[in-house]
Amino acid sequence: MKVLSIKASGKVSTIKIMTQRDNEVALDDIKKLMTSRIGMVLANKISRLAYLYIMFVEKDAQTKQLPTNMAATVLLNDDVGLVRGDVILVRTNHFGSGAKFFTLDDSEIKAIVEKMSTLYGSKIELSDPR
Repeated sequence: MKVLSIKASGKVSTIKIMTQRDNEVALDDIKKLMTSRIGMVLANKISRLAYLYIMFVEKDAQTKQLPTNMAATVLLNDDVGLVRGDVILVRTNHFGSGAKFFTLDDSEIKAIVEKMSTLYGSKIELSDPR
């Protein structure tokens, strides 16, 4: 199964990741894909009642002065601010204690990239998976 990687350079790709039951992803496995401490941000503009999408971002991106990730920033409501550095996007069932994180299926990934393109104002290409 896959998660979506959105790089600050604008490169968007999928990453194959090991899953547990029901395509659940362990938080430790997500942490391995990031270079530093992580925080979670709700991707407001693509989240709906049935699906909540979470972006894992680098917590200290501001102090490290990482570049702005415009492809990820367009997924946030305007009042949230900018996303800096690289991002991993997954689906969740709810927020708070006991929240689980899930991989994305191919049709979901396609729909997310299409929505990102619309919000970004130009076509975002999905790179070859790694």
